[in-house]
Amino acid sequence: MRHAFSIALLLASLAGVGLASAQGRKMTELLAPRDPGPNEAVRVKVVTGPLPFGARLVVKTEQGDVIGSIMTYGVPGPNDTRSETFPVQSRNVVNKRLRLQVLVEAPGAMTRSATPDEIRGLDVMIVPRTP
Repeated sequence: MRHAFSIALLLASLAGVGLASAQGRKMTELLAPRDPGPNEAVRVKVVTGPLPFGARLVVKTEQGDVIGSIMTYGVPGPNDTRSETFPVQSRNVVNKRLRLQVLVEAPGAMTRSATPDEIRGLDVMIVPRTP
């Protein structure tokens, strides 16, 4: 009985750690110009500001699927920006809305939501699907 109680306590504490590490990660909701059609694809353009040394910005869908990341190299300057465009599955756009998590992963630090200074721009584009 005592053994089962110890296991239950351990599982509860592990679940608490998972919940605590997920706290503070907000969803960013973007508005697409329209829902994508059958011959169209969705892209997200991400423009970063300066990121911490050695950090990477990770973009995930609401379901937690990684759609892309941007890494920094060298010592970041105050005006450093990077721009990348990532494909997103059309099913993630519902009623013209796309919900994303934009996270910063840095060595020796907990993963956290990106700040407004770290994300200079997020834009959803509907483009023709290429074969």
